Amino acid sequence: MSEALDHHALLGSLEDAFAEVARTALGQGEVSPQGHQDAPPPRWQGAYIGLVAGQGSLQLGIAADEGGCQLLARSLMSMADSEPPLSDAELADAVCEIANIVAGGFKSRARDKVGALTLGLPVFFHGPAQATEHTGVLVSLIRLASTTVALLLVHPRAQG
Repeated sequence: MSEALDHHALLGSLEDAFAEVARTALGQGEVSPQGHQDAPPPRWQGAYIGLVAGQGSLQLGIAADEGGCQLLARSLMSMADSEPPLSDAELADAVCEIANIVAGGFKSRARDKVGALTLGLPVFFHGPAQATEHTGVLVSLIRLASTTVALLLVHPRAQG
């Protein structure tokens, strides 16, 4: 990725991709941005997926608390409220699938900014992404139904 890459513009592409997935695959009509920050709340869980271009890589993430991840996963599976909670493995699989779908939408939206992207495999995590000397984290908090979801963009920092 280019050092001049506008990561905030890419975060906007991630927000747009998530909003589309929320409306279509998740059947959630209302998606309300709540603001940006540099780290997600601690003790949240979710999925990351890597994207690689000729110039470098990014990771996209979707995180929420346990109830938020259950809401996302159950929405993907069109589950009724009366059905029991998903197991840890089912939850992880569904949230990773959502990250994969969102990454596909992001890939098409970001093509003009970063060129062709190759998607990696999503991985489920517990805890926040930690910014380092070499990587930065941008977070967009999104209100979805009764929960808040964090969209994460982990990116290389410009070295200089």
